[in-house]
Amino acid sequence: MYEADPAPAGISRHGFPSREEAVIPALLVDRAERYADKVFLAFEDGSEWSYRDALEESWRAANALRSLGVGRGDTVSVFMPAGAALMRVWLGAATLGAVFAPLNLAARGRFLQHTLKVAGAGVLVVHAGLAHRLTGLDVPALETVVAFGQLDDIELPWRLLSYDDVITGAPANPPALGEPVEPWDDAVLIYTSGTTGPSKGVVCSYAALWMFHRNFVWTDVGEDDRFLLALPMFHMAGVGCTYAMLVRGGSVALLPAFDAKRFWHDVARFGATTSCVLHAMVSFLLSQPPAPEDADNPLRVVYMGPLSQVKEFSQRFGVDVYTAFGMTEVPVPIRSGLNPTNERSCGRAIDPSDFEVIVADENGIRVSAGEPGELLARHRLPWVMNSGYRRMPEATAKAWAHGWFHTGDQFIEDAEGNFYFVDRVKDAIRRRGENISSFEVEQDVLAHPEVEYVAAVAVPNPDVAAGTGDEEVKVVVVRSEGSGLTPEALTMYLVERMPRHWVPRFIEFVSELPRTPSFKVKKAELRAAGITESTWDRERAGVVLKRDRLAL
Repeated sequence: MYEADPAPAGISRHGFPSREEAVIPALLVDRAERYADKVFLAFEDGSEWSYRDALEESWRAANALRSLGVGRGDTVSVFMPAGAALMRVWLGAATLGAVFAPLNLAARGRFLQHTLKVAGAGVLVVHAGLAHRLTGLDVPALETVVAFGQLDDIELPWRLLSYDDVITGAPANPPALGEPVEPWDDAVLIYTSGTTGPSKGVVCSYAALWMFHRNFVWTDVGEDDRFLLALPMFHMAGVGCTYAMLVRGGSVALLPAFDAKRFWHDVARFGATTSCVLHAMVSFLLSQPPAPEDADNPLRVVYMGPLSQVKEFSQRFGVDVYTAFGMTEVPVPIRSGLNPTNERSCGRAIDPSDFEVIVADENGIRVSAGEPGELLARHRLPWVMNSGYRRMPEATAKAWAHGWFHTGDQFIEDAEGNFYFVDRVKDAIRRRGENISSFEVEQDVLAHPEVEYVAAVAVPNPDVAAGTGDEEVKVVVVRSEGSGLTPEALTMYLVERMPRHWVPRFIEFVSELPRTPSFKVKKAELRAAGITESTWDRERAGVVLKRDRLAL
């Protein structure tokens, strides 16, 4: 059993969090009294908010939003990068008991329209540089658009107001409020990436945010720490880590985006002691030219997800590393210890007596140790996981079948209780009746010294009738700079390292992989592209994989 970390002072380890322990308006009042002039938020432009400033700015924005008709339980959509303007709206909405719904900065067209409709917000706060994307959208619930920055001449069918006039100019007086916001009230609406279907709006309560802070941010990160946040605020990691530092009484350095060339400079100038490095960020940082002062930085502990080159990263930059598994819907039920030596595992169940996680078959029945299945999760406390998908009752019911939340991720749990990610259920490849993990294929391809990045996807087998479901493996590869690697050479390399039926039939070299703002590969886009003119076909090229002949 992997023991849970001790709960912070004042919180019962087995108890549901109180309003004072979990709800943003209550936390802001307490922190402003306790820490007053201590910096809570530091921004890219050098400006800072103390805890007292944050409380006053939340009051200012709450008064402004209420003047626009926003009330308790309403949703406020926000379409702007991380910064003071976004934080003001989030904290103001929280003070009113409204729901903060940040939008993906890459959203446009039908995707943007879909996410706005899911939110059903009457008020949208948008950066002026993104406002033109609203042109032509059909969003019946939307009434008011508040634009931050200089707006170009565009025609929109909604009331259009200036951020400075409405929000920055509002009074910073404590708003008169009704019933206090409670831990079970909806706090945020975070959208899934939509890589396997229409993006879903995940409704999370304050209790769910509290559980995220408890399980995700390392146990000894506290009031003396500063979190360098270079992740988008429209994902749980961005929102959750900012919230976590509010709970812990620490501070956050909020960057608009991740930049590998500036990351360590930012660590130094902000005095950051902790951070997150997700997905390709690790490779981006390790690919920077080594410098003698690499380990001379204030960073002491980072979350790395998934684990990649732990020893190299830890030794080069002088930091401790841990990993975990979680998703917007399930606030981190699995976590490793510091500096894990098993780079394949996500860790162990944080607290099996409270947060149950099992690997199950298609009927929800637990499988034996070592067998793959879908990861299911549930918690003994109410409200500490997601509260469903907004306006998608069927998807909610399917995800919460027979009392468990179905993550959609394939895992293996070994006899010691270590959990291993295998693949997204919908990313698994079915070839000749065999299930193939795209994740495992990618790991073998990445082992080639001339491969920088790779994505493995399923494409329909062009040699069988359509609709049969038979698939082939395709890998989309970014080669290292100056590499002359050929498809034939990569194939021969893989033949010696993976099962025969895993060896990709199709290989395509590209200059870069399509990624989300959180650096996840857009596999749906690669699957949709299928077999292109640039795709090399092993069978058409006449490369034959010999079968092993075993004497009987």
